[in-house]
Amino acid sequence: MSVPDEVRRDAERTGELVRKKLMEIMDLQADIDTLLRGDQPTPFGSSNWQYASLEALQRIVAMTAIQFILFEPVGWVRGNDEFQVAADKLIEIIIAQLKTLKTKKSDW
Repeated sequence: MSVPDEVRRDAERTGELVRKKLMEIMDLQADIDTLLRGDQPTPFGSSNWQYASLEALQRIVAMTAIQFILFEPVGWVRGNDEFQVAADKLIEIIIAQLKTLKTKKSDW
């Protein structure tokens, strides 16, 4: 089944826009991490992920957001203990998925 050129080009443009927005989110997450942790180097940000697939970028953004909540003390928000259990499992799944996705230049 062939896809018309216009449809393919539109999908490529949409993919590039999504990639750009995910990279912007990753840079904002790095800024937030710096604010929370001070002058320590941050592992977050888009510079390490420039060759990652869209699927990998989505998972990295989600995992980072989850980790910010995990940094909170358990007693700060009711239900954080339950969130911790679910988040640990979700991060485990995301890490396993990332191992199967393209994240480095050498993967392409």
